[in-house]
Amino acid sequence: MASANKSDHQEVPPVPEGHFPSPYARPSRPPVAALRVPMADGAQVAAFVYAPDGVSDAPGTPFGVDVTVPPVLFLHGNGEEHGIFGPIVDAVVAGGRSAVCVDSRGQGRSSRGTARLTYELMAADALEVLSRLGVTQAHVVGFSDGAIEGLLLARDHGPRVLSLTSIGANLTPDGVIDDGWDMAAIADVNASWAAWARRAESSALDAGLLSPRVDEAQATADLMRLMMEEPHIDPASLGSITCPVTVMVGEKDVIEPTETVAIARAIPGARAYVSPGNGHSLPKHAPGEVARMVLATIGRNDLRRPLGGRRLPPGNVVVCHVGSEWADAIDGLYARVVDVPGDTSGWHAGAWPPPGLADSLLAQGSTWCAFDTTDVVDGVPVWGARVLGAVSLDGDTGIDCEGKPDWEDAPGAELGVHLLAVDPAARGRHVAVALLDHAVREAQAQGKRFIRLNTSPENVAANALYQGFGFERHRPLRLPYAGLDISAWTNLWQLEV
Repeated sequence: MASANKSDHQEVPPVPEGHFPSPYARPSRPPVAALRVPMADGAQVAAFVYAPDGVSDAPGTPFGVDVTVPPVLFLHGNGEEHGIFGPIVDAVVAGGRSAVCVDSRGQGRSSRGTARLTYELMAADALEVLSRLGVTQAHVVGFSDGAIEGLLLARDHGPRVLSLTSIGANLTPDGVIDDGWDMAAIADVNASWAAWARRAESSALDAGLLSPRVDEAQATADLMRLMMEEPHIDPASLGSITCPVTVMVGEKDVIEPTETVAIARAIPGARAYVSPGNGHSLPKHAPGEVARMVLATIGRNDLRRPLGGRRLPPGNVVVCHVGSEWADAIDGLYARVVDVPGDTSGWHAGAWPPPGLADSLLAQGSTWCAFDTTDVVDGVPVWGARVLGAVSLDGDTGIDCEGKPDWEDAPGAELGVHLLAVDPAARGRHVAVALLDHAVREAQAQGKRFIRLNTSPENVAANALYQGFGFERHRPLRLPYAGLDISAWTNLWQLEV
């Protein structure tokens, strides 16, 4: 028995020291929103919103994000949490803009999940956080690992990124200078500790009371290996980035200068800034410089989307009620809409619109189409005319989702908007405005009080359209769409007519 105990004792690995940065100044005010965002692999990613005075969690400002002023998304470095951006967050909020801060998975208040850890995965997590908050577009500030994620977001999801401040990013694992930090040893001792704790857990050993816990040790091991194995970004691929970019490093940074130069040269119009005398941790050691660069970068694309009002339709577009004889023409319209390169609508052939939905709405007499005025005679479209756009309107505003909309319960007083689409060749002619204007007039004719609809937070053009038309955005709800590679969260929009 004594021999067995001795053997068990010999198998105990060294206690890991952990992976924690030195102290830093956190945001000076509490968040107005703090929530966990679930991911498909079981991870719970913590998100925090810091907002200017007067911006609260209410209809029109869900989760403390003013819909008229796109927020700043902050992504921290390896082994940290969002608080490292404290003074920069304060500067952004003082400038009248909300800050959305993410604790990346396995760090801060976020759990690890089961998926293999990659920078692409954490960039996708950040997008899911934005969708959970109903945010369509944001400025991005990334430090170290977060800067890598920021490059991926700006490259692969350009319409959603308004500007990028990249602080200490590398393109390859070799882009980090070896300064004696033995990442492999740290990874191994943490992985060994986690494996031992799992094996040793018994009635006498609660692994959840150990320091570090199993999940903490395993997350540290995964984070170390992430830096050893990734990223692998072709600098030429960054040439597709179109938003304003500032590339920051410290004069004594651990990032290879050649990689910083490659990033700045690859991105059209990117501006490089070297912080004199500083090393890698610029948010901690030079927050004032970082804040100035962030605000200047935002200023290069300070897009505001003021709340609109009902807009007049164009004079060369007519909206007509149509029947099932126009089914093929409408199918043709939807075929032209789906899978448009660079489009963020989420429409995909065979998945959305769902098969049969358009035909069902047509058969119910709920569909209207937009045509050129020259293609309409006495209020009737000429047979064979090209359909510029379509929309279906009915009393069905029910949303089969997780949770209940926070808008006023008004059964029978609302008109639902469905399948609004515009021919890509007709965009710029304000066809969607004509369709929405008709929806308003139809609602008024039927004695309705509200027009209601929902759309994915990822659909940049649609969200801008509804906001510009005067709709009020409400808190997003979870509404998964089978077969669609988009977030399960949906934005709710309401217009009082």
